[in-house]
Amino acid sequence: MVLQPRQPKTANLVASAAANPTSTRVLHSPSSEPLAFSDADRYAVWHNVMCDEIAALRSNRTWSLVPFHPSMNVVGSRWVYQIKRRVDGSIERYKTRLVAKGFTQQEGIDYS
Repeated sequence: MVLQPRQPKTANLVASAAANPTSTRVLHSPSSEPLAFSDADRYAVWHNVMCDEIAALRSNRTWSLVPFHPSMNVVGSRWVYQIKRRVDGSIERYKTRLVAKGFTQQEGIDYS
């Protein structure tokens, strides 16, 4: 049995911004949390929060992009969205996190 390496995902937030300009984004605030990136990227508020999260990850040097090699185990990720509310139920802020799927790594191979 021959295993084929996974193809790298080329979609990212910057490419999405180029493909989906802000003029097509909904400007009003959503009242519910999106389940997928495609749902969240339609709203300007979620897009701005995701850009802030990417900027924070870069400034903290949490990770760095490296050229893909077929022998690499690519760690996937997903966006998690949450609306923080005040006691009276009004929206305080929109929060998002880019979460790595670390369960795809193997100790001793991908990390020590």
